[in-house]
Amino acid sequence: MPDTDTSQLVVRDATPQDLQAIAALSRKTFCDKFGHLYRSEDLNAFLEESHSEAFYRPLLGRKDLLIRVVQTEAGSLGAYLLCSPLSLPAKNPAPGSVELKRLYVDASLQGQGLGSRLTQEAFDWAEASHAPELYLSVFSGNEGAQRLYDRMGFRKVDEFWFPVGQHRDLEYLMCWTRA
Repeated sequence: MPDTDTSQLVVRDATPQDLQAIAALSRKTFCDKFGHLYRSEDLNAFLEESHSEAFYRPLLGRKDLLIRVVQTEAGSLGAYLLCSPLSLPAKNPAPGSVELKRLYVDASLQGQGLGSRLTQEAFDWAEASHAPELYLSVFSGNEGAQRLYDRMGFRKVDEFWFPVGQHRDLEYLMCWTRA
């Protein structure tokens, strides 16, 4: 893995002009990490439903969401964060709880602290939103992300089945509680 000078990276709010790049990065990072787990028809259906321009278009510019991107010196996007009102199947969440919906870092930038940096941005957004809890789901087989979230103060509170096309993955529901 090549060293990347993270001082040359710009973390900023996503704009409507980022739509195509976010969708492309979303698809790439999901496929790089998980694509091998699924039949092509399941993967393609999921990507079209949840990682396409049509998915992201109505999200950009919404005031109740946080969408941050990491732009490289070359101008491409290398990571992104999406936080939203809570939609995960949490049992008895505190009123006003929110969700870290997506955090993906391109393989070329992994190991540079961007996951921790973007998770901290999610915490800051949750606190600014006066959210008592921040939830996320993580694939049961993604041990690296689980370790990151555990280090950042999330605790596993439940499990559920997540659909990818006709396939179902065991997901861990994790929660961070604001002090």
